[in-house]
This record gives sequence, C-alpha cells and structure tokens, in this order.
Amino acid sequence: MVAPLAALDARKTMAVNLQFTRGRHGAAARIELHDRPTGRFATLALRGWIDLSAERRVEQTLDDLAGRGVTQLLVDCSQLRHIDYRMVPRLVESLGRFETRAGSYALCGLSRYLRDLFRLAGCDAHLRSWPSAADVMAGGGALAGARGECAS
Repeated sequence: MVAPLAALDARKTMAVNLQFTRGRHGAAARIELHDRPTGRFATLALRGWIDLSAERRVEQTLDDLAGRGVTQLLVDCSQLRHIDYRMVPRLVESLGRFETRAGSYALCGLSRYLRDLFRLAGCDAHLRSWPSAADVMAGGGALAGARGECAS
C-alpha cells in the first residue's frame, strides 16, 4: 500500500544518528528535528567522549542545524561521558555562534563531572542548562528562560 502525499506532509519529525569517532572512546549523536508552530526545534543527544575530531564534527552539525532553519536547540548530554577540557571553550563558542545565527539553545543532563569541566575551563557562566530533557519539555520546550546549573 502506498501512502497518499497528504499523509507524508503530516509527518514532520525526523531522526538521524551520527557517528563522529570510533573506538573504545568514540563519540556519536542522535538528532531529532520537530516542526512546531513556534519554529523548528531540534534535540542533539551526545554520547561517548568528545575529543578534537569529534568536537569539529559537533561544530559542523551545529552549523548544519542552523542552516536548516532550527530556531531552538536542546543539547542532551546525559550520555556524554567525557569532554577534553581543551575542547570545552570551542564547544561553548560554537553554541554561541548557533545562538547568534539561528536561535536559542540549552544543555541538559550534564553530570557533576561535566559541569566541573565547564567550570575549570571558565565557561560555566555562559551555560544555560537544565537537569534533564524532561524538565525542558515540562516547561513547554521554551529554551529562552533556561537557567544555569552551578558546578560543584
């Protein structure tokens, strides 16, 4: 059976899995795009270890999302295990570029360890983070009012 074209137009959610690096400490991400009346919303769920090559691919992904009209971005770090501390300022800078170019962003699910890495890199003041993705969604998905979590 072939679905009519009108049925395909009603389906507006898309998910993509990306493999940034391989190996024991590899990095990956899952992107989910949602069209909403308030604009295009995306979640970027990061997994594994972010090193230099993975961070470059995250930057490219953020630029691609901005180019595709995403106006709200939720970066879910609940499955992120480690970020090379030298990459933290680059990641925060690329999130800032996304915000300048496209719209708002928020991070969620940062472990105490990851929050400490952001603090040690001097980037914790620039974070807008939530404890979990469920907390963001409970607030209606509005990222503009995201609050910063304090490092331990």
